[in-house]
Parts: sequence; structure tokens; C-alpha cells
Amino acid sequence: MSEADNAGDTFRLKLGNLPAKAAARLTLRYVQEVDVSSDKIGTFMLPRALNPRYVPKCSSQNSPSDASFRIHTIQSGVTYCPDFTMNLNAVIAGGTRMVDLTTKWEFDVLAEKMDEMISSSKQLDNGIDFSIVLHYKGFEQPGVVLETGSADKNNPFLSTDVLMVNFSPNFENLENQVPCEFVIIIDCSGSMMGSRMEKAKETLLLILKSLPVNCKFTIIRFGSRFSSLFLESSKYDENSLKVAMQLQKNLQADMGGTEILKPLENVFKNRLSGCHSRQIFLLTDGAVYNVPELVQLVRKQKNTRVFTFGMGDGCSTELIRDVAKAGNGKATFVKDSDRLQSKVMSVLKASIQSEITDVTLTWSLPTGCTAINVPENVPAIFDGEMFILYCIISGNVEESLFGKSSVVLTGHAGDKTLDYKMNFVLGSKKQTDADNLYPIHRLAAKASLTEMEISNVKESLMVSLSTTTNITCKYTAFVGVDKHSKGIVAKGFSVKKQTEKGDYMAYLAKNLAMRKKPTERFYGVEERTQTSTSDTCLSSVMMQLIEIQAFDGSWQLTDNFSKILGNTMEQLRRESPVADIDIWATALAVAFLRKNFLEQREEWEMVEEKALKWLSTKTNDGKDVLQEASKILS
Repeated sequence: MSEADNAGDTFRLKLGNLPAKAAARLTLRYVQEVDVSSDKIGTFMLPRALNPRYVPKCSSQNSPSDASFRIHTIQSGVTYCPDFTMNLNAVIAGGTRMVDLTTKWEFDVLAEKMDEMISSSKQLDNGIDFSIVLHYKGFEQPGVVLETGSADKNNPFLSTDVLMVNFSPNFENLENQVPCEFVIIIDCSGSMMGSRMEKAKETLLLILKSLPVNCKFTIIRFGSRFSSLFLESSKYDENSLKVAMQLQKNLQADMGGTEILKPLENVFKNRLSGCHSRQIFLLTDGAVYNVPELVQLVRKQKNTRVFTFGMGDGCSTELIRDVAKAGNGKATFVKDSDRLQSKVMSVLKASIQSEITDVTLTWSLPTGCTAINVPENVPAIFDGEMFILYCIISGNVEESLFGKSSVVLTGHAGDKTLDYKMNFVLGSKKQTDADNLYPIHRLAAKASLTEMEISNVKESLMVSLSTTTNITCKYTAFVGVDKHSKGIVAKGFSVKKQTEKGDYMAYLAKNLAMRKKPTERFYGVEERTQTSTSDTCLSSVMMQLIEIQAFDGSWQLTDNFSKILGNTMEQLRRESPVADIDIWATALAVAFLRKNFLEQREEWEMVEEKALKWLSTKTNDGKDVLQEASKILS
């Protein structure tokens, strides 16, 4: 079993021929972080659908040579569904109040009940990814787990002690609105037709109305070809917004296949102007064969962050995850039953934060213990969002040494130096049935292998870590071995001999000793969350109100505005406590959103923020216009 040659998120398994009336049982085990969003919702996703990888007609020399691969990929938009049944059994520690839906389970997970278990089982439908959504409650304190190593000293990685720490850093004095150039890249291929395109259109409207007034922006549509709204990013003003809104209304899934490389190359050929940083939003439901080429293109860029959104079942996790990591951004997965709008707006808010660079960690551990970061570079940091660290503890970690420890995270945002200190108590974790599998060690190894692949580290070093931890990478595979002779049982299978032997632990120690300054690169984190399916459509009234907002955040008192609020223009004008009617209309719009669409606040929060900023620049004749507007609408 190995990774597909051109798809790192797809495994190929060759079992071979079985004699008549014989059976084979294959057991696969894997460990994965449960990704936690800023609102304390964790999601585990079990993929059940596989979309074909798109190969353009004029593919590069890196295109796949396997003929069977090409046959599947030319069927653009067709989802492959495995022809087998799957029974899922789940045991959730601390779980309560289960909600059973077609595409997911939802549990409340309570910190005070982690010793109690709840279990459930289900037969899954073909062709639909299944998620387990965990609503965490009472987990405000940072989580720390020390997993002691194995007794096998011949295994240099598993015999070490590995520490996992997760926390949500909050930085003081972090600037929240830096000058940005926003590039919104939207997949308009045929597979986006229907509800996905409608969600994309509504999301684009929300983004356009939420952009800060001091930014530049452009929109790129792509499929088998691509089209850019402006030759270069344009200043965000009344005229450019009007042009963009016309494109938003006419957006369709009519551009054929999924070719992402060309539009990205077109973006990067244009230089950034002045002090602007580039924020790219990539929305796609597709899968492509040339992910490594995309990753290397993105990785070369400076002063750029790439935020990716994978839409629907079967979307390539490798594409969405690795491009975001290489682009210093975040990866978000959105199922067809989820709200794309709220997820994109949450990321937009993070994108206007100052980028935190030159990140270093300073560990304070018991006497005689030192820490080595795994992976070597610190992952991307976003203020207030969950952050996971791994490190190898070297030295003799005895129980008598357990006690108070800390880690200080230091970085730069522009010309400011930021630091955040987290205190914790070092102690070994409670033993479980899975402990002999060393899950924390393997999670750390996977994080390191991902970084090494993106950074083009030597194959021998990746093979060294992969084979000592049983975590596959693009250079390794699992093969069947006879338990008596220890020989490979698969006929016709060749094992590549390593011309150079790698030593991952020596490589890690050498890099630590040679490092003279903090790294300038850092990698993204993946956010995979789900929301309730009960609210599947954004209110058309809310969208109509947001659509008529001006680029500077204000509203005008027009007939259309009055109809949306359910009043006449004359009636609203008579109620105005100020002479400037635009001030009154803007206050009414904010009050109307607060009163009627509180559950969608995350989607219009930045729209409101622009309106409040505009109001703060105006003279209100000493009146509290927001309070007056709330009274009128109550």
C-alpha cells in the first residue's frame, strides 16, 4: 500500500489474487489530530468519495504517465464512489447528547466527564464523506500531553519522549487592519454547478462588501481557462466595486475543467505595490494532478498568504491543505451541507491581521531536560486560534522532575515584537489501550514529514523518519511480509534500494545546533469545521440589504432600502433625529441586522464594522443614532 504517484491524499492498495473460497483480512490503523476551530468545535472527517484528478490537454512533463490514471481523470466532474459497505463504530470520551444525521454525528464533549464514554455505530452510505463533530465545553485551559518513549533503543525516534502542547495565543497590540491586496480566485468549472456556485456567489458578495476601504482587489474566475476582472489589482472604491458586483451577479459554472496553475502564475507575475501584503482566497471543489508544482510555486512567494477552501465531498485534501501550508495560510473544508459564507468571513477576518513572522519558541523545562521542535519550523499563528506544538524532550524525564514548565512564543508583526507565554505542568499522560502504538510520536512524525516534503528535504532523511515510525511518505510503502521467512510475499514487487542512508535524528540535532537566527518561513494550519444544517440558505432580505451598502460602509435612504426594512421612505425620513439622512440610514441598517440576523452575525460582522467606522467619522448632532434606530425598529 502506497501513496498514489500524483496524489498524496490517495492510497493505492494491491492485495493480489486469492484462492477460491479464501478470505483476507486487512487492518489499517491511523491517528489524526481533531482539528478545532476558534469556537471550540472539533471535526474528524472520514473520506468516502474520490473525485478524479483533472489533467489539462497540454500537460507538463510532470503529468502522470499511468494510462489508467488518465482514463479516470478525463471524466471531469465524475465522483468515484467505492463499491463496498462500511460500518463505523465510534467511542467518544466525555461525549454526551449525540445528534445522528445522514452525513455526520454531533456530540457535546464535556471536560468534567472525560472518564465516561459514549459509543455509537452506523452503516455509511457510499459517495458521502462522513464527519464526527465535537462541541468541546470546559476546555479553556491549555492541553499538555507527555508521551514517554518505547524501551526499544534501536528505534531512535519512538524511544524518545514527545511532548504535545495545544493552546490559543492572544497577542496584545496586534494590528488588525494592515493594507492588503485581496485576490479572490473562484472555481467556475462544471462541477461547481448548482448549490456550490450559489454559495460562492453569496460569499463573493459578502467579501466585496466587507473589504477594508484602504485595500486593492481583483477577482479571477478559472476552469480550463481563466479570466481576471482587472489586469492588475484595482483600488477598492465606488467604481471598482460596481464593476465587481456586476461580475458577481453573472457568475456561472461554465468554464470547463479545473486548471489552477495558470491563474496562480498570472497573479504572481504582478508585483505588489507599496506596503500592501497579498491575501489570496482560493475556492474550489476540484482535484488536480500537479499539486507539488502548485506548492512549489506558492512557496516561493514573499509577503503573500494563501487561504484555501475545499468545497464538497471528494475534494482533494492534499491540494487544499498543502497549498495553504506553503502559502502561510489556513485550509478550510466545507461540505455541501455547511455554510461556506460564515467560514470564508471568519478567514477574511484573520487575513487582515498582521502576519506573524520570525517565530521562535523558548522552552523552560525541569533541570536536565531540553526541547527540540518537531517539525523544525513553527506552524503559522493566528491570534486567538488553536495552535498545536510538538517537541522531543531530551534528557532523563523522571517522575520526580515533573512540575511547572513554560513555553514563550516570540515573533514579529511589522516592526513590533510580540510574545506570548504559556505555563503548564509537565507530567505523563494517562495510559490508554492505544499507548503501545505511540500516537503522539506518530502525529509529530507526520507533521515533520509534511514540512520536509514541502521544503524538498533529502529523500534519505524522509525515508529514515518514515520507516522508524511506520508513517508513509511519497518515498515509502507498506508491503506484505511472510511472518516466518520475513520475505516479501507480493510477486513482481520490487523494493528500491537506498543509495544514501539517512539519519533523521542526527539531521534534527545538527540543524538545531547550526541555527543562528529564527526562520523566516512558517507553515499554515488546517481548519476543518462543520456547522448546523438547519440554516442552509442565507436570508434573501439580509443579502439585499448588504448588496446596497456603499464601498465606504454607508447606506442611503432610498425606496429600495425602505422596502427591505418594511417601511416607506417618507416614514423613515420623518423619524430621523439628525439632519444627515445617510447617517440615519446607516444606523437603521446596522440596527436591522442586529435585530433580525443575530445567528448569522459572523457573516455580516465585518459589514457592520465598516458601517460603524464610517459613522464614527460623522457628526451626529449629539444624538445616539444607533439607539434611536433600535427604538424605531423594535
